[in-house]
Formats: sequence, structure tokens, C-alpha cells
Amino acid sequence: MTIDRTILIVPFLVLTKTAVSQDTNPMELCRDVFVRFMPCMGFVEGVFQQPSPECCRGVSHLNHGVKITPPGSREEHREVERVCVCIEIMANANHLPFLPNAISNLPLRCSLTLSFPISVAMDCSRLSAKNLDAERLN
Repeated sequence: MTIDRTILIVPFLVLTKTAVSQDTNPMELCRDVFVRFMPCMGFVEGVFQQPSPECCRGVSHLNHGVKITPPGSREEHREVERVCVCIEIMANANHLPFLPNAISNLPLRCSLTLSFPISVAMDCSRLSAKNLDAERLN
């Protein structure tokens, strides 16, 4: 199952320009996010009832990467945008949609608060510092 997703993601990445950087290869830019978030795909798609321990560890690692950047800084915004764009690529390249209930349950089931957005209709191009601050308050 993982191999099938990789086959879908790689061609999509070749055709995709990311909002984060047009000079950076999306595969290089997103490699760590793909590795960390891939174990969550079955859960956010509704295939599995619970996120795997690997999923929770991966999301926790991504969270940590965002949190270690100075809050409110340009670097934090870039890191949040990068993680968002990479998950958006995964969502768009996959044949099963993310389920709203699974997405909202992911932080609860993994006992964490997300430091980056994830939704059914991912659109990371709409991220701004104001939107990130509002999202943190929710």
C-alpha cells in the first residue's frame, strides 16, 4: 500500500511547483514530511480507526520542528507553510480524500496540538501570519 502511494506522489511532485520555493525540488523540500506523515495516511483517509504509533511519532516530530522556530518569526511561518504544502501535495496526489472527522481526531488520538494546518480542502497558499495566529487560538 505504501508503494502505491509513493508511485502516485512522485509523478505529482515532478509536475508541482510549491508556494514555499520555486528554486527547491519539492522532493527535497518535503522528504521529511512525507516520511513522517505517510504513516498517518490510512487514518486520515478512514482506512484505519486509530493512528499508528508511527503516525503519532511523525506528527509529533513535525510539530517539534515548527515549535523550535521562534514564535511569530518569518522562519516559523516558512516552516508552517512548508509542512502544510507538503501535506497538501500528499492530499492532492492520493486517491482517497482526507476525512474531516479523522483530521479533527488526529491531534486528540495522538495527544498533541497541531502547530500546522491540516484540512479536507488544503490550500496552503492562503496562509498568512494572521491566519496562523487565528488558527492557534482555536
